[in-house]
Amino acid sequence: MATKIKGITWDHPRGYQPLRAVAAEWGRKAGIQLQWDVRTLKEFGDMPVEVLVDRYDLIIIDHPYMGEAASKALLLPLEDHLPQSFLDVQAAQSVGPSYDSYGWKGRHYALPVDAAAQVAVMRADLADAIGWGPPVYTEQLRAAAEQLPTGKFIAIPLCPTDIWCVFLTLCAQYNGGEFFTPAGIEEPAGRYALAQLQEWATFLHPNSFRMNPIQMLDRMAAEDEIVYCPFSFGYTNYARKDAAGIRLVFMDAPRRSGHGISTLLGGAGIAVSRNSANRNACMDFIRYVLDPEVQRTTYYINGGQPAHLSAWEDPACNADSGDFFGQTLYTLQHAYRRKGAPGFNRFQEAAADIVHVSAMEGMDGALMMRQLNNLFQAICHDQL
Repeated sequence: MATKIKGITWDHPRGYQPLRAVAAEWGRKAGIQLQWDVRTLKEFGDMPVEVLVDRYDLIIIDHPYMGEAASKALLLPLEDHLPQSFLDVQAAQSVGPSYDSYGWKGRHYALPVDAAAQVAVMRADLADAIGWGPPVYTEQLRAAAEQLPTGKFIAIPLCPTDIWCVFLTLCAQYNGGEFFTPAGIEEPAGRYALAQLQEWATFLHPNSFRMNPIQMLDRMAAEDEIVYCPFSFGYTNYARKDAAGIRLVFMDAPRRSGHGISTLLGGAGIAVSRNSANRNACMDFIRYVLDPEVQRTTYYINGGQPAHLSAWEDPACNADSGDFFGQTLYTLQHAYRRKGAPGFNRFQEAAADIVHVSAMEGMDGALMMRQLNNLFQAICHDQL
């Protein structure tokens, strides 16, 4: 009887289709059955890994959880189980800071299997029909919206989870890099970010504050209201030749004038539960799914968004996806990554609600910053 192992990923075709395809390919060669279950996108970002480590061998994980997972010894440190030569390849093939984002205090508890950041997306057919071009700088967003005809909009996914991500992007753009200190978020950066969000609320698509990226991209591909979004986590699925609905065009996100920093890093990492009884099989699968050839063939072909630079630069992947990778690579290479201190996942889940309410209700920036930084100090203080 073949060995059976289980993994948990997130509930979107990009999250499970490539892993299941690669698992089937690998399983035929290894004589091992790997079953991939799913959890929601919100659970991917917020669900404590503690509830998963006893049920799953392999876990697809969000990088801000690294400090928490390390402090509780929930995941295997991969340096103890994978050859250094393999890890060196992963570091060299990293898209932007993806590889580093899964490390904590010199150890890696996951490796990037999927690379993403907030990028811009446009309905090129609508923009061309009205002679409209996207802004280069974040400060130009209002002017760009005012150039659109009645009934056409700029939109940004700003549900609580995603407004937090955009808030962090704006903080990073304001500072030109890091803005967290042991006391929390630097106040000028946070107040700037909130002021931007409050201004945008006056001209964005009215459903922006209720949408996540998938909902917004689905709407862009199916309807003709949204012309452009400056900040959404990219999904190659909407840019491919076989995309459902109108193909979307992805491009580098606007930046703050004078700064090279772009947007918030996303993506997904693959980790091994400390409680797995099948560690060798798990490590073998990681080596297989992160092989550069597998990343740019089986993984991409089955709906994946590879983590390997060789796939992002691959002519076949770019030809199929409308140059998704080539048009967004600058943004990925200059992305801002969260530090992932122990407790950061709990902090950001609560902080997201604070930012969402503050933006929608016009809260004073100083009051919001006190709330955010009191929360940060209570959960993450002195752990950066």
